[in-house]
Amino acid sequence: MNKDRVMTAVIVVIGAALLIGLLFVPPFIGIADNGDYPRIMSSGGISVLNDTFTYEDKYFGYAHSQYEYAPFGIGYASSQVLFVFIAGLLGRLWDSNLFTMHAMGVVYSVLMLLTLGFMIYVLGKGRLWLQITLGVLMLFIFFDIGYVAYFQSLFGEPVSLIFLLLSASLAIALAAQEKPSSVLAVLLFVCAWILAMSKIQNAPVGLAFAAYGFRLYRRRSDVQWKRILIAGSSIMVLSTVLMYVFAPGELKQINLYQTIFFGILKDSPHVKEDLKSLGIPEKYEVLAGTNYFQTDVAIKQDAPELTEDVYSKLGHFDVVRYYATHPSRIIDKLEAAAANATFIRPYYLGNYVKEEGKSRGEVTYTYSTWSEGKKRLVPESLLFFVAFYVLYIGVIVWEWIRKRYSRGILEVLLLIAGIGLLAVAIPLVGDGEADIGKHLFLFNVVFDMMVVVSAVWLVAIIRGLWHRIR
Repeated sequence: MNKDRVMTAVIVVIGAALLIGLLFVPPFIGIADNGDYPRIMSSGGISVLNDTFTYEDKYFGYAHSQYEYAPFGIGYASSQVLFVFIAGLLGRLWDSNLFTMHAMGVVYSVLMLLTLGFMIYVLGKGRLWLQITLGVLMLFIFFDIGYVAYFQSLFGEPVSLIFLLLSASLAIALAAQEKPSSVLAVLLFVCAWILAMSKIQNAPVGLAFAAYGFRLYRRRSDVQWKRILIAGSSIMVLSTVLMYVFAPGELKQINLYQTIFFGILKDSPHVKEDLKSLGIPEKYEVLAGTNYFQTDVAIKQDAPELTEDVYSKLGHFDVVRYYATHPSRIIDKLEAAAANATFIRPYYLGNYVKEEGKSRGEVTYTYSTWSEGKKRLVPESLLFFVAFYVLYIGVIVWEWIRKRYSRGILEVLLLIAGIGLLAVAIPLVGDGEADIGKHLFLFNVVFDMMVVVSAVWLVAIIRGLWHRIR
């Protein structure tokens, strides 16, 4: 066995040990349901919790390690259904009477370890220092409990995490090859498609990878290569469009309400003027700052008059136009996003099952050095994130000019940064400030990827200086 395989195996074994210790050794660690679970459950043949549980026990406060089975059905239109379906089958092999959420943990853990192995072996091949650096950073950052607690839940965040890491790694591998592999190109489109189709919020990310696919068009001149790129990029664009066109009407209505009343109008110093700019009657001023799920509102969120005056007349393009003509308001919203952009996990959702005797809503801090350190040390300031982005992009441009690294790889690193910008803009335009911390999960993944890239670059600089001194 060569050195690359040995080092890859060592790092993957350490990752497996971490996941086993965090997820499969008692106590059970998961994430409490916030009401999203039922829309995906049928994909795995899993039943909602029965009525013997109170509302307080079902939602927000406690995770649940076991559920009853139900017939398999067509759930929420998302690529996540594939992994929930596999977990549903695995759960039946594990225990034919009750579904254990450990089955979901196994599915995502295996995918995460495969991603880790690919990154270490393919991206670091032949460079021991890079394999070790990548391995340490990946295990420290992306195996943090803030990320992996999601593995034992029915949230879509693990799909976003794993398939963004995998898509970016495949793109870098392609950029590094003198003659890019057709197999890797197909895998890139498959992984990027899974990422983009995992939730509506991620759909525009598919456009970013479609653009990158077209960018690779001239890397090879053969017909097969060009067909792969045209087909892959076209499917990404078409899928993104269809994801929006066929989104459930109720979901569109909820998102539009949140975007306007819990986004644009929330904390607005001039609500009436904003309503006028949007073409909404002034009587809806009373809804400013409310969210779709509040019950103490003057006008019900599903009232026919709201459909007539708001839902049927406005769309997210109107929201984009508003922010484009009111730049100070988008800065306000970006400040609100920055204040929530350091939280990898939702602290209002408990991690423990009730039987553990923990207080309602209690979260675990085992192996949380990165997530907790990030929360405490990274400034919750728009200025900080702007400065970080400027520095990150500035270094890439500098390296582009120097031609010390592959320009293709540098383009992928810029693509990652661009996805981060999309990951901030889409929640604000698509859902306002509703649950903004959780909706910025993909941005957190991108930010942490940029930290890894920056750290690897610094290690390379230090190595270069060390060799010169010697």
